[in-house]
Amino acid sequence: MFYLGITTGCSFLDEELKHPVTDVLSLNTENIDTKLKVIHLKVDQKEFDNMYSNFYEDIEINAVLDVYKNKNLLIENENVEIEIKGVTSVGYSLKSIGLKFENTYNNTSGNLIAANALPWHSLQKIKAFRLRNSGSDVSESMIKDMSLTQLAIQAELDLDLTYAEQVVVFVNDVFYGLMNLRTEANTNGIAKKYQVDKDRITLAKIVAQGKVEHKDGDEQRIHQFFTAIANEDFGYLYEAVDMNNFMDYMIFESYIGNEDWPKNNVRLYAIDEGPFRFILYDLDFVHTIGIKAPWKDFIDANFYPSAANPIGALFNIFYAHEDFKSKFDKRYNELLDANLLSSERFDEIVKDNSNRIMSLMPVQIQKHQLPETLFEWNLQVDQLRENFRIREKYLDNFME
Repeated sequence: MFYLGITTGCSFLDEELKHPVTDVLSLNTENIDTKLKVIHLKVDQKEFDNMYSNFYEDIEINAVLDVYKNKNLLIENENVEIEIKGVTSVGYSLKSIGLKFENTYNNTSGNLIAANALPWHSLQKIKAFRLRNSGSDVSESMIKDMSLTQLAIQAELDLDLTYAEQVVVFVNDVFYGLMNLRTEANTNGIAKKYQVDKDRITLAKIVAQGKVEHKDGDEQRIHQFFTAIANEDFGYLYEAVDMNNFMDYMIFESYIGNEDWPKNNVRLYAIDEGPFRFILYDLDFVHTIGIKAPWKDFIDANFYPSAANPIGALFNIFYAHEDFKSKFDKRYNELLDANLLSSERFDEIVKDNSNRIMSLMPVQIQKHQLPETLFEWNLQVDQLRENFRIREKYLDNFME
């Protein structure tokens, strides 16, 4: 045992630092003291090390999954395939891991993930999920993405999104890190949330600088959709898009100020011949640069060149028509008037999420130096809340 010494004037930190910190090397699945779920992956260590080191290669290995809660075994010896996930964040020592079951897992009891799903979603069947390191926020608050997503869930916005739960992860009974167990934003995730066959889904994504990638389903339909945006074909697009979903999606992403969007991190899908809907995910770049900017700057085609921002172009096509503009503005003001996106709501979410992992943050820091100190982590959590308040105040003044 040793003590983590930090000089700080924060009373809540002083109280926390009175307690000894467990040496990460002595921690295992039996002696860890936590109310979080404990994920244990049993793997061939050489295979895991090879996958971990060669993270840009598509390497999948077999693993066995156990899940504990309060020392009770919830899931035992479940066969899974795992691989390293992520783009920029794979450079960190704590890397995200994607997991896929041999057979669809029955999550009716919530043994894998217990989250309050939106009424139109189901978490009863899980085919794949991710142990996410929280992306670029892994060296900061570690809770930004899931906290913002939970704000959207609490507001019951008409969105498709991911559900997350904080967990502790061990690999071969060695502490790996604090992570977010998160449902997927891919075809597997959509299919299980709507309990439909995977082959009924058409999915595309927009990656850096507006590059469109066809992922699954009808490639011709994807091509036709983005051609219609380029041609400003309002009639076709109005029928091709789920308008309630699109309005909530554009309002929320622009309200929170997601800097890594819409030129990147856009996914849209359709089930059968239904309209396209948009998925909210990867919010770890929110509030990183443009805290003070009019909300429309984040979705205006002039903010990025149109060729690199088809979603901004799509919004401008719709917003030029009075019927859409009236509905969009009304919905925007309804959400603000009801305080559904308020800083008070967000503060409570951040407080809950940070409190859940506070006692284990010293161990996380020992293992990964992410963030570098407990004091720095607390500053980042406070900054997350403060940035939201700044953005809220600026947008209120701007709308007035």
